[in-house]
Amino acid sequence: TTALDVTIQAQVLRMMDTLKKEYGTSMIMITHDFGVVAKTCDKVAVVYAGEIIESGTVQDIFNDDKHHPYTKGLFDSLPNMNENAARLKPIAGLMPDPMDLPEGCKFHTRCPYCTDRCRTELPNDIDFDGHMIKCHLFEKEV
Repeated sequence: TTALDVTIQAQVLRMMDTLKKEYGTSMIMITHDFGVVAKTCDKVAVVYAGEIIESGTVQDIFNDDKHHPYTKGLFDSLPNMNENAARLKPIAGLMPDPMDLPEGCKFHTRCPYCTDRCRTELPNDIDFDGHMIKCHLFEKEV
């Protein structure tokens, strides 16, 4: 949907939703456009380096205050119309080489909350009533 103007994008999304309802099917949407996700999807999976690091309903992802640091970074990098920010806040660092992924949490090289454990151990899925976050930061809250 990135290359479409807003009017065409809305028409395409409406058509996809109509077809989904008409045929009683599901749809997988792969996008970085949180606006499209909020309007179109029921469930969300946030993927980093080929791994689902957070998942839940649209309400979980958009309304909950608990997020994987990558998801938080995605939200923080969006422009905020209510603030006079001169610059956007990008996520620090670069994506790892998919052929040479780091040990432990795949996001640890870019994570502002990284600990020694993040560098060596893969985090488990932490379940908050169906909202899953894969991050050592949340293990104490369960």
